[in-house]
Amino acid sequence: MTGINTVSITQAIRTAIKPLLITALVLPFSAGLEVTVFESQVAQAQSDAPKKKTRRVESIRAKHVKTFEKVSELFDQEDVAGAKAQLDKLARETDLNNIESAYLWNFRGSICLNEDNLNCALREFKKVANIQEGISEGFQNQILYQVAQVLFLQEKYREALQYAQRWFKTQEDPSADAYMLIGQAHYQLKEFDKALPNVQKGIQKYEELGSTPKEGWLNLLSNIYREKGQYRNMLPVVKQLVKFYPKKNYLLSLGYIFNELEDLDSMSALYLGMYDQGLLKSESELNTVASLMMNLDNPYKASRVMEKGFNDGVFKKTLKNYRSYSQALYAAREYEKALEPLSQAAKLSKDGKLDDQLGQAYINLNQWRNAETALQRALNKGKLRDTGQTTISLGLVQFELNRPDAALKTFNRALRYEKVAQAADNWIKYVKAEVQREAELKKEIVINTDVEPLDA
Repeated sequence: MTGINTVSITQAIRTAIKPLLITALVLPFSAGLEVTVFESQVAQAQSDAPKKKTRRVESIRAKHVKTFEKVSELFDQEDVAGAKAQLDKLARETDLNNIESAYLWNFRGSICLNEDNLNCALREFKKVANIQEGISEGFQNQILYQVAQVLFLQEKYREALQYAQRWFKTQEDPSADAYMLIGQAHYQLKEFDKALPNVQKGIQKYEELGSTPKEGWLNLLSNIYREKGQYRNMLPVVKQLVKFYPKKNYLLSLGYIFNELEDLDSMSALYLGMYDQGLLKSESELNTVASLMMNLDNPYKASRVMEKGFNDGVFKKTLKNYRSYSQALYAAREYEKALEPLSQAAKLSKDGKLDDQLGQAYINLNQWRNAETALQRALNKGKLRDTGQTTISLGLVQFELNRPDAALKTFNRALRYEKVAQAADNWIKYVKAEVQREAELKKEIVINTDVEPLDA
């Protein structure tokens, strides 16, 4: 099987939550103004959930306005060092109100995130998430989601879920990305039953917008089905991957599913198509094609696949490969052509089974001397399936080579094996009879010339 590699959405999350330093910030310079600092790519189309109670939102005071404006300008210019200096200046103030502190921490967290300092980013964002008054619910909810994403990047999936679910409760219509984040976290925790509905919902919402599901999302869904052993449900998902993101590994995944569903006809057609298009080139892939062709009673095609593999240097000169090649040739009735790979396989084998098989092949082609060599080598190596039968075959070959004494000695050895003892005894009688017959034929024929006269 060619399993499906998990395509993580981690990189997508990292891209989504890294605020660009060129982002223009709208700062609340008037009291009570509802704002959000960084609009998450995931939540940007959503409005705040209905509020259970009115929350007073503070504003940035006049004495700090210029500093925040400068920070915003430096962000636009991607001047990280300058932004840090201004933020450090703000941090030294001892009377910052909640909205000012929130902006300070959010700016700092954003810089940490851009520098891939996740621990720092998490520390700053959590400070904002814990503020209870003075900032808008929309801002705070967005930070909850951002904290969940950073925790996900740190592979702290259980805690990431806790923050994501807190955020989820504040939304009337969570985005597709949000469902996928929760689904991915459950998947990483091996909670596949909980992961499945979230991932399904995320993909559904994306499709409802007329968009093609993201590659990583479809991969995640297919992996969940695989973990649950639901290969029939997995099949259409992988077909979507083949359709929208045509790659060889997705075709191989289809083959894996067909194999699990025991649909060898579909698997064979798929692999043969890939082979004919030149997509399959590795030793294992070509071995799979040859094996499938053998299962479809098409040994000729199997032998051609292996022959090309050997000629192209793809197949290693191993016992397994030589044996498979010879078996394909033999099944295709190309007996003489099968001798070379079978002989190579026999040389590499530590037991005598393949030498025995080689000997039988030589017998079928009436190559008695080669057959004797192979069968004798088989008996010397041992570990045969039926030593007695191999001994009988050797005796037969020796008889055909007109070596009756050697044949009789071999058949007498075969008498030790109960399964062939009767056959060995019959052969002994037959060989002795033939020796006797030959001896009789060689005797000089004496014609009696003494004729008594006829009576008159």
